[in-house]
Formats: sequence, C-alpha cells, structure tokens
Amino acid sequence: MKFFKVFALLLAGLFLTVGGRAFAAEADMQAFRAAYLQGMTFGKGYHLELMFHGPTFQSNVIADGYLQGNGAAVATGRLTWGYTDLTAGQTQQHEMPFYAERSGDAVTFYGQRNAVWEKESILGSLSWILDAVSSEDSNTKQSYAAAVKDVQVSETKNGQQRINITFDGQALSAVKDKAVRDRIANMSDADRQEALVSLDYLNRALAANNLQCTWTIDKATGETAMLTADLTEVMRSYAKAVLEDSYQGKISLSQEETDFLASIGYYYNLQLYLTRKDTPAQQVVIPAGVKSGAQDNDIFADIEREVISVAKK
Repeated sequence: MKFFKVFALLLAGLFLTVGGRAFAAEADMQAFRAAYLQGMTFGKGYHLELMFHGPTFQSNVIADGYLQGNGAAVATGRLTWGYTDLTAGQTQQHEMPFYAERSGDAVTFYGQRNAVWEKESILGSLSWILDAVSSEDSNTKQSYAAAVKDVQVSETKNGQQRINITFDGQALSAVKDKAVRDRIANMSDADRQEALVSLDYLNRALAANNLQCTWTIDKATGETAMLTADLTEVMRSYAKAVLEDSYQGKISLSQEETDFLASIGYYYNLQLYLTRKDTPAQQVVIPAGVKSGAQDNDIFADIEREVISVAKK
C-alpha cells in the first residue's frame, strides 16, 4: 500500500463526483446542473493544496497545474513533510520538488530526492477515473447525475455562487463501479486484478460515507473559483476496509502495512483545496532531462515508515 497512491485514489474518487441529480430544491439543482454541464474551461491553470495531518506526521502537497480538453494534465509543485520523533523529542522537516503528468491511462509522479530525480506510477491502470472531470461528452457527465443527495446554492457578495454538495456514498459507489468495470474489460489480467481490488475497497469506503464538498463558481462566467472537500472519512474507511479483510484472513499484510493502514485509518486527516489561478495560465512543461533520466523507484517508502510511527506508540 503506497503512501501517495492512497492520496491519488481518494482524489480520483472525489473528482469522479463532480456532477449530479437528486433530491435538492429544484432551483438549486438547476443552478448546479447548469454549472456542471457547462464544464471546466480547459487551458486554465489551477492551484491545489492537499493536507495530510496526524499526531506525529504532517504533509502538504502544494502544486500548480494545467488542464487540457483531451484529458491530459500536468502539474508541478512541492511536497513538504515533517516527522516528530516522540522518543527523541525532535522534528525533521523535508521538502521534495515534483512534477506529475497524466497522458492516456498513465499518471506518473517525478520527485527529486537527494538531488536525483525518481519516478513512480501513482495511479497506473486506475487513472481513467479522472475522465469524469475532464470529459467534454455530455452523456458521460449525465451518467454521474444520480449520485447527488443534496445541493444548497448561496450567493456571495463578490459575484460568486457557493454550491454545497452532498453525495450519497452508496449511489456514487454504484455509478463509479459500472464505469470502472466497463473501462477495465480490455486490460491485461494483472492490471485488471489490481484495478478490481482497489475498486472494491474504494466502493466500500464511499458506500460507508456521504461525501460533502463545496464548489464555488463565478456566476457570470461559470468558471470554477474553488473546490474544497474533507476526505478524512473516505480515507479512513478505505484503510479500515483493507484492515478488516486482513483480520478475517482474506488477505495478507506485513506488519509495516498493517501499522500504516492503522495509522491513517484512525489518526490522520485529509483535506483538499483547489482554486483557479487568476493570472494567465502557463502550460507546465516537464524538463526533457527529468523525463528521460528519472529512475524508477518507490519514492515514498521512507515516508510511509514515518507515518506509521504513531501506530507503534
């Protein structure tokens, strides 16, 4: 179970939910549907912050990115983290510059550790679920319309609309499950099996929780100004679902994997903030030397060991 892969799956699960229809007041639902069906304005830049905090470990992902209408996306930023050794009473601070790129079904993370660029696939065969937010096909968007449980729209003083969205976890899980199975049918056996395992745990995590987020748009242009979400309960439920199968003897986990999942399942919080950049968007370009020279590696192995320290106290 890889540190950043958990984040990536949770983010993808969130982005899968940007759309909906259900039982909200009709006027609010109409405003929401109009904003969603208009879609994102591709070519715009965005700023993302992902905050993962617990008792002994705190990490922030801060990135600027660029979306294109064909589903491609590139981002660059810094991953910072701090680990407190409770025995020694000391805190260590670290920082990693990175690039991330999605092309087709591949999402690759490039991180610089000790002056050396390394790379790792953070979503692999599961990256297709980002299509729900990047698709320009109206039928695809409509297919995600049944997962919203409630919508409340309010006006702000600066010409924006704030849309509070509650997703029904079980309905969202069902919609996502069909989309996943349709997409993975032609994968290799190994990739399909990996996708199905992750799908099961994400389904169980979503089904156990209603997911709430706040989407703020510019009322005049319909462009996204901000998207925020607390992903803590989905993250914790994902980890607990894996642990439950381990306790029942359905899967085997190492002690380190068990400690890692117990840590994030009970002690850690995860929040997402996504904002539009007001300055003209500049497409992020990954240097050719980084892409050609980066070494394949498990970039986050040592970070995982710092996360699990709280489970051993």
